[in-house]
Amino acid sequence: MSLKYMPVKLILLLGVLAFAITLAIIIGQRLSTEAMAVLMGVVAGVAASIPTSLIVVWIAMQTMVKPQYIPRPEPRGEPPPAAEPPRIVVVQQPVPGSAPASAYAQPNWGSAPYPMMPAPALRPPRKFTVIGGAAEPEEPATLEPLESDL
Repeated sequence: MSLKYMPVKLILLLGVLAFAITLAIIIGQRLSTEAMAVLMGVVAGVAASIPTSLIVVWIAMQTMVKPQYIPRPEPRGEPPPAAEPPRIVVVQQPVPGSAPASAYAQPNWGSAPYPMMPAPALRPPRKFTVIGGAAEPEEPATLEPLESDL
C-alpha cells in the first residue's frame, strides 16, 4: 500500500501515536524513580476504574432504555377537594419560678407592638472557694487605677 492511497485519518492517527510515544519516552528518561512510581500508580488507578465505570454506564443505559410504564387511572366525576395545609402552632413553656404564663407575650397580629417580657428572676451572688487560699474571704477589689511613681 503506497502513501498516496492512505486515508488522511489514518495518517493523522499514526502521527499522533508516534508523537505520544516519543513524548512518553522523553519524559520517562527525565523523571526520577519516585515520580515515575507516582505516575504509574495514577495510570494503574485510572485503568482499574475503567471497567467499573463502563458497568455503571451500561446499567444506567439499560434502565433508561426500558422505562417502567405506570398507567394513570381515569378521572371519575368531580376531583377530590384539595387538602388544607397543616396548621403549625408553636407553644413555648414558661420558665418555672418566673412570671405566670399570662405575662408572656402573646401573638399580636395588629399594629401594636408586643408587650415587654418580664425580667428573669435574679439569682443571689455566687460564692467561690479558692483551694489553698486564705481562710477568710478578701475584700472585693476596687476598680481604681494603680498609682505609679514616675
